[in-house]
Amino acid sequence: MKNYRYVERRNRMIRKIGFWIAEVVACILLAFLIIQFCVQTITIHGDSMQPAYEDGDRVIVNKIHYKIKNPERYDTVVIELEDESNSYYTVKRILGLPGETVQIVDGRVRINGEEIRTPFAEEILSAGLAAYSIELKENEYFVMGDNCNNSEDSRMANIGNIEKKQLVGKIIR
Repeated sequence: MKNYRYVERRNRMIRKIGFWIAEVVACILLAFLIIQFCVQTITIHGDSMQPAYEDGDRVIVNKIHYKIKNPERYDTVVIELEDESNSYYTVKRILGLPGETVQIVDGRVRINGEEIRTPFAEEILSAGLAAYSIELKENEYFVMGDNCNNSEDSRMANIGNIEKKQLVGKIIR
């Protein structure tokens, strides 16, 4: 009789430990899936988005937003870029949308010939590629940093227009 109770208690304890381990594994898996596919935090490096974001600011990125909705003008986004040896993230603001024509004239951004409101007050000193009309294709976006005179963005040949697949997500702060 003693052995039966001992075995029963031991089996109950083993089941409780098994359930506890399964719960911990499920929580770790859920956290991994959320970070991998839903949200992520990143740290801003550099001054290209000042004054909206300072060097060292931590922001939350909604990674599923653009799988459900299309990007909109003025969205602040995280973009994945590649150079010869690796890929990296950068933060910029969307100004030009697919199908639009973008040009910088007299230090101001023009979309389809009309000057748009920009988040930066200063005049753009270097129009770069946007000195001439840039026609955005079906899946392309024109992005710039808020600190427009200290930003490497769509005006530069090494970055150019951004494709939707390069958008990691929308910054939700």
